[in-house]
Formats: sequence, C-alpha cells, structure tokens
Amino acid sequence: MPTGVTVNALAGGGLERREHALLPPRPGGALLAVERANICGSDVHVWRGGHPTLHDCVLGHEFVGRIVRTDGSPMVDARGEPLSEGDRLVCTYFRVCGTCVMCVLGRTHLCEHAYDSWAHSSLRRPHFRGAFASHYQMHPEQIRVKIPPGMPGELAALANCAVAQGLAVVDAIRPDLVDGPCLVIGAGALGLATVAGGSAMATWDVYDRVPARRRIAARFPNARPLHEVPPPAGTLGGVYDVVVVAAGSAESFVTALEQVRPGGQIIMMGIINTRPTDTVSFTPGVLTRKGVTVTSVIRYHQRHLIAAVDLLSGPTPLREIPLAEFTLDDIDDALAAAERHESGRVSLVPHPDKGGR
Repeated sequence: MPTGVTVNALAGGGLERREHALLPPRPGGALLAVERANICGSDVHVWRGGHPTLHDCVLGHEFVGRIVRTDGSPMVDARGEPLSEGDRLVCTYFRVCGTCVMCVLGRTHLCEHAYDSWAHSSLRRPHFRGAFASHYQMHPEQIRVKIPPGMPGELAALANCAVAQGLAVVDAIRPDLVDGPCLVIGAGALGLATVAGGSAMATWDVYDRVPARRRIAARFPNARPLHEVPPPAGTLGGVYDVVVVAAGSAESFVTALEQVRPGGQIIMMGIINTRPTDTVSFTPGVLTRKGVTVTSVIRYHQRHLIAAVDLLSGPTPLREIPLAEFTLDDIDDALAAAERHESGRVSLVPHPDKGGR
C-alpha cells in the first residue's frame, strides 16, 4: 500500500515526521494530495506548545488539494458541481453534520461535531487529518468547493480560513454603523481578508505593530495603515463605530473597547485561546454604559467559502500579499518565518515537483 508523510506537533513543542499508509477514503469522502498549505497564526501557537488541548496532532488547516482517490460514489461540491479524481478543491477544516442541535437551529458554523475530524494524532486512523502533510483525508461532512481551472494555488489556499472567515466578519457588521471608517486590529491574512471583503462597505483603518504588515496593508486601496491607534476619548468615548479584532493577543480586546464609540460594535475573530494566561483586566460596566455590541465570529457558513473562491477568482488586493514558500522538509524554518512575520503569508508545498500550481 502506498504511503504518505505527516508532520505532527508534539506536547510541549517540537515536530515529528511520520510515515503512514494511504488508506481508502470512507464513503462520500476523498483522499487529497496537498498542493499547498498556508501557515496560520494558530499553527505557530500550537507548534510552540501553547495550545491547552492540542498535543500530538497534525498541524495545518488552510490549504488547497487535488483529489487522488474516492470511494467511487458520486460526489459534488457546495455549488452542486460534480467532483472526480484530478479535481482541485478547498474544503473547510471543520465538519457540518446537519443533524445536531446547532445544525438544526441553522447555526451550522457551531456544529457540535465540527472538530471531530480535526487536529488528531496521525497515529489515529485514517492518519491524514491535517494539511501539513503529503495528503489529507477529507470527511464527507466537510464543505468543499471546486477550484476554477487555472487559479493559482497560492490564491486558492487562502479561501478556507482566512478569506471565508473575513467574509463572515463582513456579514456580521451592522450596516447602520458604516458611515465612517472601521478599524481592524491586526494586519495578518484574517484582517486583510476582512478589508478586501468589505471594500464595498467601508473604508478601513488597519492597526498593526509590525512594520512589514503595515506595508502590505498600504497596498489595499481602501485601507489606511496605522502604527498606533488614536488616544482613547475618555472611558466612555471612542473613535470607531465598528472595530474588528483580527489579532490573537488578549490585549487587543481592551484596545477595541477603548476605540469603539458608544452604540458601536466589536467583532471578535482573532482571539481564540482560552488558557488561564490569556486573560486581561477590563471594567465590564464600560460595555454596558457604552451600549456596545460584542459579536463573536467563529468558523463560517457554506456561502462564505463559495464567496471566498469567487472573490479570489477576480481582481482583488489579496493578490498583493507577499508569499514565502517552503518544502515540507523545511517546516521548522517555515514556522519560524511565520512567527517573525517575514512575509504576508508562508506556504508549505509538499510536492514541489508538481509546482504548487
């Protein structure tokens, strides 16, 4: 039986490469060859041993792949287009079962089984449950969208996670609050995807402490990069009606609370850690007195992944995000580069002989 390679994050930090058999996919699923996988900030966090629950797991969730094997049954993507061996696609890293309480209520992005097939140890069959690997076993409950012919892999890989998540944020913004500029805290791929997806809705101030990221944000025509935010306008004042937290630091929430105007909206997207050390001190009464709405955006709906592929298929400033490429053998260097924010996005190309498309 042919084999493939996974890269596993170990408890306490560090990586381990493992070789496993490429098992047949389950009915309705597919075995994918990973064409390109991007390194997300959460991957760096797990690599450093900072996640409270993920230990000995295959990293990687933002990727594009090619179908190399199915179970032979008919398969379609989220648009209803047929899928077959050789097709390229993007898929969600989470599952949507369609039958749990959250799914029945229409909150499919909060499916109770969302992570049942994600971030497992490769010692657990079917082994390939993360994208930092040569292959990926796609579960039938993962949303998938076929990639248009000719779309470069470096664009397609942005669709799941970064761009789809950014479009979900734009969907969550109250339309009555976008008369003036909105603020995005964090100019990583999540923040820039929000700016690109919301270009027709508003202009954006983009705050990031990293100069390289501000230079990337400056390439977006509807964005103004900031090296610092305006001074707080008193405890109950504010500058922006909408503040999007696309950074991962807990302190970003305090900044958002200082910057949002009374009656405004804070959208939480980047802060996902729940460790006791990931806490900040703030006065809850400020939320009440300012009348602020706090909206959490975690994962997204099927329509957002479809819209992400459509957005990336046309002219978009997301094409301007610089890219650094590494092979799977150089994953330690790739993760270190992502941690240093040396490029707008860092990609792993497991099969460099295929060109990463």
